[in-house]
Amino acid sequence: MQVTVELMPNQRDRPTILIVEDEVLIRMDISDALRRAGYHVLEAAKAEDAIAILYSGVPVAVVFTDVRLAGPMDGLQLAVYIRDNHPATGCIMTSGHISASDVPSSVVAPLIPKPYTHERVLAEIARHLLLLKLVDSRNSAT
Repeated sequence: MQVTVELMPNQRDRPTILIVEDEVLIRMDISDALRRAGYHVLEAAKAEDAIAILYSGVPVAVVFTDVRLAGPMDGLQLAVYIRDNHPATGCIMTSGHISASDVPSSVVAPLIPKPYTHERVLAEIARHLLLLKLVDSRNSAT
């Protein structure tokens, strides 16, 4: 699958959040909330589609992924893939089936339990963006 995503000029100044969720109504709901909060939002139903978007060159700031996804790759594997191949991109996971203590130590991504509130997701994304900015500024200073 080849994906081409172009950002409009007014979208280039806003952080891009990639939502990976196979439940379309859940994906639409959180995507709408993030757009209302001012983020540029991309959507994928499967991890493989998310990887294609990441490889398209769009600067994705944070991936928000469900743990259970349709297809051969789940959200835990996607989080490890992002860590290994896109270290400048943050990753936040969500699940209604596992807790943070069930997440393998190889996965370095916070887990927000379902059901979640929009406010909880927005707060975690804001925290993640702040951390990414701090890391970037430290790397620029060295």
